[in-house]
Amino acid sequence: MNITAERLRSLREKKGLSQSQVADIIGVTRTAYIHYETGRYKPVRKLKELCKLFDVSSDYILGADVEKTSTDDKKPKDLAKFLDDTEIMFDGEIYKLSDADRQKLRNALEFVFWDAKKENKRKK
Repeated sequence: MNITAERLRSLREKKGLSQSQVADIIGVTRTAYIHYETGRYKPVRKLKELCKLFDVSSDYILGADVEKTSTDDKKPKDLAKFLDDTEIMFDGEIYKLSDADRQKLRNALEFVFWDAKKENKRKK
């Protein structure tokens, strides 16, 4: 199942509608709508009606917003902010870090950083 199909099914279920009801509202047969929800066909001709019914954008239905979201997750994390936290979660448990523990973590990460930097220079 593709993202369009998954989203259509999810939107329909959130509204509490059956496949037949959605098909009637947008003016297609139940079979045609089922093809949209199973990913066999893209709902290009009925996109406007689906957007209006579910009150979402066409980008959302077609999954065009996925790329934007996935690149946001790849933004670099602020390591200094992370290291200033007094608690961390490791293996499902929360640990409080003392100043000495945070410094040890900084030292270990700094070592890894410089090692990775050397490796990257060798690859060029």
